Amino acid sequence: MVKLEMKNISIEFPGVKALDDVEFFAQSARVHALIGANGAGKSTLMKVLAGSYDHYTGEILINGKSCTIKSPRHAQNVGVQIVYQEVDTALIPYLTVAENILLNELVLVKEKNRIIRWKDIYQRAQLILDDLNLTIDSKKLVSELSLAEKQMVLIARAVSFKCQYLILDEPTAPLSNSETKELFRIVNELKKKDVSIIFISHRLPELFDICDDITVMRDGQFVAR
Repeated sequence: MVKLEMKNISIEFPGVKALDDVEFFAQSARVHALIGANGAGKSTLMKVLAGSYDHYTGEILINGKSCTIKSPRHAQNVGVQIVYQEVDTALIPYLTVAENILLNELVLVKEKNRIIRWKDIYQRAQLILDDLNLTIDSKKLVSELSLAEKQMVLIARAVSFKCQYLILDEPTAPLSNSETKELFRIVNELKKKDVSIIFISHRLPELFDICDDITVMRDGQFVAR
């Protein structure tokens, strides 16, 4: 079983100690809720894991092996992906769903001056969407999608990177009840694929519907698990 451990994680910003010796761990094929009031340090801890902050102290281990995460690319290389609440900032609206899902790969292909086979791109993206049972056309422009569909596209992008740990930051905040049910269906699909989902939320009732484990934070510190 794949296991993620964060030990003694601390980070400071000017005048503020945002995280103070925090412990966190998660296992594959489980949904782990990370909860606490605003300012508890939940998002900061996950941004450390996702490579957004590189000046932290402490240790991150995957399967007992220490790994250095100092950038989003480092995080992706060890199987960590994050889907932020502001989905529009992570997508390019005038590109297709397929282009957004395989965006990083397309950039690398272009850098190496290789030929892009668009038929293959659309087919591969559609296979990723179909594997998650998502009824989204890979040729559709992202600007034509609903907010919930955009979120699904970002999850599909994460899966395309062979994601082992998927962080969802307040994913249900902008969603309706029916859209939340669809998100939970996707989360359960990912559990079947041995993905670990770390779920940041303020909506406590929904945690009991979807989560296997809960970690509580307060004032930048670990409180309970």
